[in-house]
Amino acid sequence: MNLKNQLLLITALSCTLFSCNNVNEKQAESEHLKKTTLTGTYKLLESKTIKGKDTVTAFTDTSKTEMFKMFNEDHFSFFNHDKEKGKGKEPHFLAGGGTYSFDGKKYQERLQYCSLRDWEGNKFDFELEFKGDTLIQRGEENLPELGVKHTIVETYLKVK
Repeated sequence: MNLKNQLLLITALSCTLFSCNNVNEKQAESEHLKKTTLTGTYKLLESKTIKGKDTVTAFTDTSKTEMFKMFNEDHFSFFNHDKEKGKGKEPHFLAGGGTYSFDGKKYQERLQYCSLRDWEGNKFDFELEFKGDTLIQRGEENLPELGVKHTIVETYLKVK
């Protein structure tokens, strides 16, 4: 092997090693973000559903229901139920979970399990914003086969 080929080989190996390190660093940074910012249990404070340009309606009445959302390194779950333990005028229970990805701002849920079974197997893209212990989740839920197309804005407080 001549000197020119040796230099090309060394350069190619260096570039390969550098690019692998860069990918590993990005993965490590993503995992660090999940562990330091997202991992934990959050209580829903406020939720809005926006349909079209002008319609804003409360999605969850926190005086009547209670919702928690939990994250570990790669899974999320949520639980929402009425405060009258199913014995009031409007019994309510909703739960679900699955895997997610998060890059520090963009967040995608892959809903594997849901008490609304027609929602299972769908992906939902959101943006997350942190303000101290407050988490704000914004994004569109779009399921044309179910007639669902709206934007949600949910505000959570980290409790653990």
